[in-house]
Amino acid sequence: MTLSYDEIEQFRWKLEAKRADLAVHRDAEGITIERAADAMDQLVLANERDLIVEKLNREADLLRQVANAMDRIRTGEYGICLECGEPISARRLTALPWAALCLSCQEASDREPGEPAKARRSSMLEAA
Repeated sequence: MTLSYDEIEQFRWKLEAKRADLAVHRDAEGITIERAADAMDQLVLANERDLIVEKLNREADLLRQVANAMDRIRTGEYGICLECGEPISARRLTALPWAALCLSCQEASDREPGEPAKARRSSMLEAA
């Protein structure tokens, strides 16, 4: 089932809102290096810095996914799985408007990260 123009516009609006939200919440101030007299305090500050860097990395990754989804809208490829070419369900896109894979391909990717679903399917066919 392909998405209607109105559905795509709703997803575009959600993606733009998410992009704006991510841009507003980016805060790199917490990664400044502070010195503390106590070694334990230095360790706590270093751990806090690490957590902030991880959060910034996750947000940057999500921002890339949102931008890629918006590109797919522009090119007319939005809502189509990048692995198998099948439509991504509207229910999945409602939950994750930036989803690039259908649920089946995403689950396969989660089971075997780093290996594209197409390659897994090819190796499974060769083994049969």
